[in-house]
Amino acid sequence: MRRSALAFLLAVCFSVQGQDRLIPGRGSTLTENKCKLCHELQHIRRAQLSPGEWADNIKNMKERGAPMTEAEMQVIHKYLSTYYNRDQPAPAPSGDTLTGGGDDPLHRLLNAHGCSACHARDRRVVGPSFKEVAAKYAGDAGAPQKLAAKIRGGGTGAWGQVPMPPNPDVTDADLETLVGWVLRQK
Repeated sequence: MRRSALAFLLAVCFSVQGQDRLIPGRGSTLTENKCKLCHELQHIRRAQLSPGEWADNIKNMKERGAPMTEAEMQVIHKYLSTYYNRDQPAPAPSGDTLTGGGDDPLHRLLNAHGCSACHARDRRVVGPSFKEVAAKYAGDAGAPQKLAAKIRGGGTGAWGQVPMPPNPDVTDADLETLVGWVLRQK
């Protein structure tokens, strides 16, 4: 009896942990990637705000340093005003056409896993550029394993005090692809 109860609790904990997602819809991936930089998505799910209040919140995020363009702010505002609006019920979930990356599977991976929210190929955003990361690990035979552990576990201190959030849900195949690509940036 005890073992089954413990197994049930562990299964619930692990299934809930991997479900930190917003309602699927146009702009949900972008919204998740930008907002998860500073807070849990539960912060959004419990907030039912008016479109004006969402606009104020997004403006405040930008003023506090959230890396997003005006176009991204508009997409996030439309998404939040549609799916988390206290004045009207949310529509049925739908596909997110803005996961980004176009036809390039690598850019789709970078966007889907939130990498592009903090990193760019050749310039610092919140974290180091991918080229800086590749240069740091150049000549290190253990680089793939170290970088994979950093992506999965997150951390602070390697590039300053801004934390890198953990990404435990990245599949092994995606992780291998991302690590290989980052380490090839010169």
